[in-house]
Amino acid sequence: MTRLLPVTADGLRLSLDCLKRRHVGQRPLTNYFLNPLDTVQNIRMFQSEKNIVFLFDEWDFARFHFCSFDIKSLEADLQTLEWSPITVADWISKEGPSPVDTLLIKAGFHRHAIYDRIICRKVMTSTRLEESPELANTGDVNAIHYLLLRAFDKYAEHIISVEELHDFILRKQVIVSRDSQSAINGFVIFPTRGRSCHFNYLYNSGGPERLAYLLKAFYRALSEQGVAFAFGWVRRTKIRVLRLHQSFGWKTDGLVDYIYLR
Repeated sequence: MTRLLPVTADGLRLSLDCLKRRHVGQRPLTNYFLNPLDTVQNIRMFQSEKNIVFLFDEWDFARFHFCSFDIKSLEADLQTLEWSPITVADWISKEGPSPVDTLLIKAGFHRHAIYDRIICRKVMTSTRLEESPELANTGDVNAIHYLLLRAFDKYAEHIISVEELHDFILRKQVIVSRDSQSAINGFVIFPTRGRSCHFNYLYNSGGPERLAYLLKAFYRALSEQGVAFAFGWVRRTKIRVLRLHQSFGWKTDGLVDYIYLR
């Protein structure tokens, strides 16, 4: 079996640049789109003449990426790799899962989930929420993060770290709902950049009334921050969730995230 070797983020970027220079003018097959690497843990890489594959740790599994200029040789390389016990791979495309679907299945993966991207080009600017939204405070970090890990699929939904959550709270991008004992029973996490927003997570265990509050608070917060465009992802099997967002003007745009598990 072929072992992947430890590499730094800078070393990996240099190797990817060298691979692309060797095949200048050709378009690679890749599921790596310049995702940040400086904060990930335990990067390891294997490279051949036409391919680079690498993994890094996330919670109790590894996330897998590749960049290839020859799918046949990549298929052969993947047959020899020493894999982590649990490995996750994403393929994001508007053209469907082929040819990566066959490639990954031959390497021992199976299709785990499908997510459709949703976008809202005109964020609601008026709600009937009279009180100001309750923003999370730094003392809520552990409670919210526990709910993230309990309620969401860690393999598919890219659960943020405690440090990232703490940063979003400081930037006033987390709204919470509480029960009669002040325990958190819902939240919305919505990182913003300029006039755009990534609608990351919506969680509610407080019933329809609390869900209505969270949505109204979310749209009021976006209006106050001048956000005009938003996007997010919805698991294809969650039809009711998609319809809820569609009622607020969201639409699927054809981009799909196919998630594989090994």
